[in-house]
Amino acid sequence: MARKNRKYGANGEGLSLTSMMDMFTIVLVFLIKQVDSEGNLLTQAENLKLPISTSLKTSKEIALTVVVDSKQILVDNEAVAETPAVAKQDSLMIASMIPALEKKREEEKKSALAKGDEPDQAGNVIVQLDKNTSYDVMYKVMASCGWAGYTNIAFAVIMKNAE
Repeated sequence: MARKNRKYGANGEGLSLTSMMDMFTIVLVFLIKQVDSEGNLLTQAENLKLPISTSLKTSKEIALTVVVDSKQILVDNEAVAETPAVAKQDSLMIASMIPALEKKREEEKKSALAKGDEPDQAGNVIVQLDKNTSYDVMYKVMASCGWAGYTNIAFAVIMKNAE
């Protein structure tokens, strides 16, 4: 049986890719909008086991990330203190952490001024704690964040249904 030659369009020029490009553009816009509506994604530090939560509340935006594992405390991926030393200290404030936090807070204030926002709004910080971190260390980290002007403190957790 012989194959029939098909002619596409009036002149037989082939497929028109315009409608296919329109379709892919719509799908791309939909996917970008979907990711944007779900909020920011947070990368979990590789040596942490985050606690599990049933809360459905999510953070609106991430300004600063503080990671506390069994060895050290990181502020935006910069080591500022050793966790065992913080656990042993009597002071509520982590002295080596406060200058790094204050520097980041000043950068946030300058950025807010450049955008035309109010610079004295409370700072946002997300704290990633290993689930085996002691309450004492967590409390000292929170107190140091509050001292530096970060009063909106959120904790990174794994949603119970996400497992």
